[in-house]
Amino acid sequence: MASTRTSLLSVPEPDESAADAAIEAAQTSAAETGQAVVVEDLTTPTEQYRALPDGSIEREVSSRPVRVEKSGAWVPVDLTLSREGDWVTPVASAVPVRFAAGGSSELAQVQTESGEWVTEVWPHGDLPAALIEKDTATYPDVFPGVDLKLVATKTGMASVYVVESEKAAQSLALSDLHILVEGAELSSTSVGGVVAETSDGAELVAGQPLWWDSSQGGTFREPGGDEAPVPVAHDVAVDRITLDVGESVDVEERRSGEDVEYPIFVDPDWSKGEAAAWYTDAAFPNVSYLSAGASNVLRVGISEPYRSDMFFQFPLSELKGKQITAARLNTTLVKVMSCNPQPIGVHTFGPKTAGFTWAQEQSWNSAGTAGWSGLLQSAWTGPNCGAPATTVGWNVTSGVKAKLAAGLVQFAFTYENPSAESRRHFSRDASLIVTYNSYPDTPTDLKITSPPRTCGSATAPAVLGSSTVAVSVDQRDPDPGNVGTAFYLAKADALGTVVSSQSSGLGAKGTKTAQFTGLAEGKYAWRARGYDGVANSLAYSAWCYFTVDTTDPVVPTLSSAASTFTVGHPVSVNAAGAADVAGYVYWITPVATQGATPPPVPVDGVVSTSGQLPTCSATTKSVRWACATAGSATALTVAPVDSLSTLWVSAYDKAGNQSLAKGFPLYANGNTGTPASAANVDSGHGWHVTSLMSPLPATVPDSNPWIGANGIALVIPENASTTTVDLPDAPFESPVLDTNVGTAEEVHTESAPIDVTKSFTLSMWVKAGHVPTTNSEVIAMQDGSTLGHIQLQVTSTGKFAFCLGDAFANMSSTALTSNCATGGTVTPGTWQMVTGIWDAVNQQLRIHVGNDITPVGSVSHVPGAGVASGGSALYFGPNPDTGRFRGLIANPMALPGVANSNQLGQMAGFFLPFS
Repeated sequence: MASTRTSLLSVPEPDESAADAAIEAAQTSAAETGQAVVVEDLTTPTEQYRALPDGSIEREVSSRPVRVEKSGAWVPVDLTLSREGDWVTPVASAVPVRFAAGGSSELAQVQTESGEWVTEVWPHGDLPAALIEKDTATYPDVFPGVDLKLVATKTGMASVYVVESEKAAQSLALSDLHILVEGAELSSTSVGGVVAETSDGAELVAGQPLWWDSSQGGTFREPGGDEAPVPVAHDVAVDRITLDVGESVDVEERRSGEDVEYPIFVDPDWSKGEAAAWYTDAAFPNVSYLSAGASNVLRVGISEPYRSDMFFQFPLSELKGKQITAARLNTTLVKVMSCNPQPIGVHTFGPKTAGFTWAQEQSWNSAGTAGWSGLLQSAWTGPNCGAPATTVGWNVTSGVKAKLAAGLVQFAFTYENPSAESRRHFSRDASLIVTYNSYPDTPTDLKITSPPRTCGSATAPAVLGSSTVAVSVDQRDPDPGNVGTAFYLAKADALGTVVSSQSSGLGAKGTKTAQFTGLAEGKYAWRARGYDGVANSLAYSAWCYFTVDTTDPVVPTLSSAASTFTVGHPVSVNAAGAADVAGYVYWITPVATQGATPPPVPVDGVVSTSGQLPTCSATTKSVRWACATAGSATALTVAPVDSLSTLWVSAYDKAGNQSLAKGFPLYANGNTGTPASAANVDSGHGWHVTSLMSPLPATVPDSNPWIGANGIALVIPENASTTTVDLPDAPFESPVLDTNVGTAEEVHTESAPIDVTKSFTLSMWVKAGHVPTTNSEVIAMQDGSTLGHIQLQVTSTGKFAFCLGDAFANMSSTALTSNCATGGTVTPGTWQMVTGIWDAVNQQLRIHVGNDITPVGSVSHVPGAGVASGGSALYFGPNPDTGRFRGLIANPMALPGVANSNQLGQMAGFFLPFS
């Protein structure tokens, strides 16, 4: 017995990642030493990989096993038999087989991949003791005039019956010669062989039973001369193969007209492992010569009536996707059977099921379906009669390349002159040595890195504002070592013409970069291809499209349907620009438009052609952003910040080019004589303590004369911070609030004086005692917790901060940046009017010192989910004591809407801002 259709001859393959690691380690070693290095982890009985110093890999596959793993090391196949208890086994065989020592009915066993043993049982009594010679165990006289020889082969075993006489051949025993098989079920194959399938799915393969005689020096191993073995009449049952030797001899004598020469040899062989060498013969067109049995001979050529073609099959699935640089098939010419030899050639065939017959071969050839290819190399003649065994190498590179997709290759050898007698014997042992290189991967992750943009498509290219463009890809290679990327630039409307090409050079796997310079305005596309110094990647990357545009857009056109304007109240202004405009950046200044030179775009509103485009519909420190509306004007919702204020708008395109600013007056018709109306603050609240007598009462009434029943009083608890007199309106001495006394009770309003979801103004006079070491709270409007939604602070850096937002966990620099407009300079011991404005329409917090309408600090602000319209009372110098403001406060005002410069002036002059 000897090979299965599953890969029972090979060791378990490592997983793909482990195989890659093993190859990489061997390649590194080969590069360092300059010598080929065997990839030990991938070695099997029939396969071996070698890493070559140039970075390529050499894979050698043998048609039959050449090595065996024993005790963790690979050793050559050694089929010499030795006694082990009741069995006789080969010293080193790739196929676990054992023969009976004799004295029982068990004849032989072959082990399957799962470890199960399939057993041949001798059904004719106990076997005689085996006689051992090299690879053969002989059981004499198993029948009268019949010896049985079991031969260990490279693929398993062969059973050869040596029939000494015609009488023995015609005996009843040989007309019903059979061996029982246990542990597997038998069935016939399409090429006349037999398969034994075990319960776990493993298969043993038997070739078609054959016989030959002793003429021309035939032995139990090979027929003599040019003759091919002859088929044996047989039947296949589920548990046995039955042979009729006598009938087979009679058939052959009638066919040939000659008597056979005894002894004859009957070979119902078995094998385990994928058979990979066979021949066909015209004299026996329906016989398969797939399995080797004890024979080592393949036949090719003509010696009438014999005409033979020779075939080898090798797996290629491991080489799919590889670049084949060389492939060589090494065979051994055993004997030249006729002098004056004629050329033979090597071709590819099929592939078809291995072991096909002459009749099948001819039918495929005549039908033109997967037959012979052209010559893979020039026809070969070789030595003449009497030459010793000779190694013959065949260049089969083109054949391997042609059959990569099929996953296997069949090489066919035939005589080139169909009329000339010329016949040769080759060994069944052959090897295919393929040198290959893994193609680099197709580059991935295409990026435009400078200016940073996402790759565009043909219909929607990325737009760049620079004539120099930097790009990158991620480049990988299945092999270790260096790899590079070639970058190709073309015009988008002429992709077949490269206008610039750049190479990254060879280096480590990973990011590869290139730069295209001096690009004129227009549409372009680039793509990339990997290379490793030997081969390019099989494919280019996809195209990455972009447009170069270095022209600034024209200033936008601004218009509004509004005819009246009120400070802090929303109006809609339409901005329109060219088709390539991506968006608009806009901001408001509290000055008239007429005669004004366009101001520079604020720093946080500058768009760069070398950076990412801004996020439109966003708000930054001092500007707002709006996405352009395709095909129509973009509506900007803004509000005047003073009686004569200006909206400034700058357009930017998809390349990051930016226009100058265009101003739009936020007052009627742009006429300074028709300024925007002041916000009506008559529903606001104030506590004008400087107009009262000292000492202040425990409850200070609302100073708004128009508020009526909606007034909110200011409560000064008895144990709270005391009140005192000072000179906020020098030289007049007036009562003021004093927060210098730490207490659990604070000065506060009776209820919330402000709806924080709408625009409001919070103003007061402040006299700080010192610059605190940590931020201190002048006032806070809390929401039922110790920290609140509104705060006016004196910071540890000597600045004022107006804060609005969710609860403040701490007054860290992060909180200030995120929620507070900060600016101005705190002057300890000096009265300063400080005003915080929340402009909800313009989404901006502003802080003013004095009556200057230009803020000393501003920050964008979008209310968070924690902001509510309610809230608590307004607290002055609130707890905790560690963060309490130490100083004086006078005339706090809490007004709805956005105060203008006139209203700031009124409060600065110690007047009420109400109508």
